[in-house]
Amino acid sequence: MANAGTASDVTFYWYDYETFGTDKKRDRPAQFGGFRTDANFRRKSKDLLIYCSPADDYLPHPEACLLTGITPLMCLTEGEPEAVFANKIYKEFKEPNSIVLGYNNLKFDDEVSRFMFWRNLINPYDREYGEGRARMDMFTVIKALYAFKPDTLNWPHKDNGSVSMKLEELTKVNGLVHDHAHDALSDARATALLAKKIKDTEPKFWEYAVSLSNKENVQKLLDSQTALLVVADYSIPATKNLRLLFPILKSGKEYLCWDLTADPTELPQLKDSDLEARTNLTAEEREAGKNPLPFVSISANKYPFIVKASPFYRNEFEQMFSLSRTELAERTKFLKEMDKGFVGNLYLKLNEIRRERFEGTQPKDEDVETALYSGGFVSDQDRRVLDELRAMNEFELSEKSLTKDYQYKGMDKLIRRFISRNYPEAMTEQDSADWYLYKSQHLIRGANGSRTFEEYFKLLDELADRPNVNMELIEELREYGEGLQEDLQ
Repeated sequence: MANAGTASDVTFYWYDYETFGTDKKRDRPAQFGGFRTDANFRRKSKDLLIYCSPADDYLPHPEACLLTGITPLMCLTEGEPEAVFANKIYKEFKEPNSIVLGYNNLKFDDEVSRFMFWRNLINPYDREYGEGRARMDMFTVIKALYAFKPDTLNWPHKDNGSVSMKLEELTKVNGLVHDHAHDALSDARATALLAKKIKDTEPKFWEYAVSLSNKENVQKLLDSQTALLVVADYSIPATKNLRLLFPILKSGKEYLCWDLTADPTELPQLKDSDLEARTNLTAEEREAGKNPLPFVSISANKYPFIVKASPFYRNEFEQMFSLSRTELAERTKFLKEMDKGFVGNLYLKLNEIRRERFEGTQPKDEDVETALYSGGFVSDQDRRVLDELRAMNEFELSEKSLTKDYQYKGMDKLIRRFISRNYPEAMTEQDSADWYLYKSQHLIRGANGSRTFEEYFKLLDELADRPNVNMELIEELREYGEGLQEDLQ
């Protein structure tokens, strides 16, 4: 990745989605809100607030609509086809020297973007790198702030006494404007206000957080052969969501690390049977007492928040990790001196086990639209065809002779569904028949994990029985589902 620009030319693009469900592969976006600022939080663009018209091959999760108040009919009235919606967002993200960020975007919103771009023939990755582009995640920044600079903010608490890091609760206890939680633009504005408060109060911390958006800076830390404190992907209250790690092997952008709270002297004694029995354990296996191997994978391009442990590792951290500075130094020394050939062979075996387990969890006939990570890479030749098709209007598409000779398996299906959803005027008679069959398979039979009419109406009935539910919205959703159902009869 190119350097993330200089302080004078870097811009932040703040954004959020509201979606019709929580399944990042299958559920569709409903609303997008975003805007651009410079590094000092001065506005560089107008607000972008847009809605996405749902296609007739998809049913929303009713609870998502109740949460946001955004319905399919509202989006059909105020929105635009997903292809147009996606292109507007892609254009903003692709701006050179942009750091794109939201709140928990790496785990959710960025994934929504990738699968939406993929459905709409857009390169799902190239807006994340090159020409100074980068990604951050304010949720990761907030977790790091709580661990290293907790006095910067007021912290809301849950009923059980633990700290809450929900955006709407953080903004409330810190006196920041957040008028409409679960409105995409309001959430994006609140995220930027939270970041500005951090920058104003702890400018060095904020500068460091921004520097980690450049994967080259992250790689320097991971290559430094020293103990590191890394913000965990999941909640670890006992250690303020931190892990104490030492990278033992690098493979491209991925680093295999050892959790230093575990004794590394067991590492050379590990057998293949140990690796197979203790890798990628399920929650049930952990509850049954199986002890997972203390390996942690860190990807340099997924905005890991990393600091060298030595400046921080004093009394509080020794107590937190139940590990003295002396013990930490001994374990670090042991790992530094470990035979690199042994570690390399270990990594190969681990990868083989993980790949087999991953493949074992993937449906053999996974649909092309959800196979973004399992279907292989798109060739340059296919990408040129996709870019050409994206640039056409419905009249040009209707006259275009589509081939089935693609290098990527399933590309023909991806293209024809793209046309059917966004440019029905360009459909041939055969396309219309295929689209009808596709909708029937998904909305009636639940192909590829799709939400069916039966599930949809059952959810509406269950929600209608709740106290104080918005019955007007429930009935609107029911009428929408019945309309789609009638079209398939």
